Amino acid sequence: MLTASVIIPNLHSPHLGAVLTALSQQTTPPLEVIVVGQDRYGFHVAHPAVRMLTTPHPVPPAVARNLGLAHARGDVCCFLDADCIPQAPWLERLLARQMEGDAVVVGAVALGNERFWQRCDNIAAMAPFLVTAPRGPRLYVISANLAIRRALLLQQCGFDLSFRYASGEDSDLAFRLVLQGHTPQFEPTAIIHHETSRDQAAKVWRHIWLYGTQWPMLVDRYPQILGLPFWRRSYRTHPLLAWLLIPFWTLKDVYKLYSAQPALLRHHWPTLWGVYWVRIAWYVGQIVAFRKHP
Repeated sequence: MLTASVIIPNLHSPHLGAVLTALSQQTTPPLEVIVVGQDRYGFHVAHPAVRMLTTPHPVPPAVARNLGLAHARGDVCCFLDADCIPQAPWLERLLARQMEGDAVVVGAVALGNERFWQRCDNIAAMAPFLVTAPRGPRLYVISANLAIRRALLLQQCGFDLSFRYASGEDSDLAFRLVLQGHTPQFEPTAIIHHETSRDQAAKVWRHIWLYGTQWPMLVDRYPQILGLPFWRRSYRTHPLLAWLLIPFWTLKDVYKLYSAQPALLRHHWPTLWGVYWVRIAWYVGQIVAFRKHP
């Protein structure tokens, strides 16, 4: 049986206590739980088995995950965010896929009782990994709910520390793995509930905007995977035209997102306009990056 180290980057999350409690109730218990960062609420104290690696100052998520990786002992490293509460069979389902030979497995994000903008944030940022999405291969991963063989992670030297924000380091890792022949697999029954703090339009806009600022770097690094999008080519030659095309490209993206997941459209159609609006931020973020690094 494979063993698992659960690694959680944390910066004073008010949900960490609920995450640790949920981990203590897993149908398949982890070998260890490692929290990396800072916990001013002291939630880890109520869970003596948890290893708390306190950093002297706040660190980016990529740094925290790599610190956890350096201390991990399990065969599989399972990454959770400190606001992601796993259901009881979560680890069992991830390890089952690992036992089947899938070295990179990403789990699902539930949609339930979130407020409107929280739900829009989850859909806009993690659409391919919602519970309404079909099982199968994925091009990239989300480190909020991810299981990777530790040996494979060490071979890749973990997450790239040049990503200062939580918005590109997981995709970068996934693309490196894809080039090595390890395609990520999505397991929709390994479910977490994402208690995002982004409950206002401005917060969600900034979140997706940050994603956009990191995307051009990934396109430059992995042209063999991502190619050179038509929209980016348009911006290079006709910047004004690219600006004018943003609403249409956004409409295309949102149509593709909801049409691929009929249950998402059926149960959460009121989010359409919110997701459309914040998706525009992704393109605006790219333009900001283009201007800094043409």
